[in-house]
Amino acid sequence: MSWNYSKKTECNNISQNWKITFQVSDSKGRYFLNLLNDNFNEIEPSYAKGGLWLQSFGHLNSLCVQATRAITNHASIGKYRLRIFPREEFKCPCSRYPIES
Repeated sequence: MSWNYSKKTECNNISQNWKITFQVSDSKGRYFLNLLNDNFNEIEPSYAKGGLWLQSFGHLNSLCVQATRAITNHASIGKYRLRIFPREEFKCPCSRYPIES
């Protein structure tokens, strides 16, 4: 067995264990946004070439921060503020919806 093959096998095993643990544990949370590809399949995390999610944001830190907040449902919108800061304003600014989401 070559070193590269051994390294790839170990990385795949670690990645697969993380995916299983993440899907069945409470650490994912109820509000985590599952990203889908063009075929409506979930985009799975990857360590290769910056991963499948991070490479989409290029080198813009501000875009990466906003995307991370949206994916983890920690964007500073009404739905989040209602959950975390229930005394703060949570109405949608367009007035069409009772809670900004």
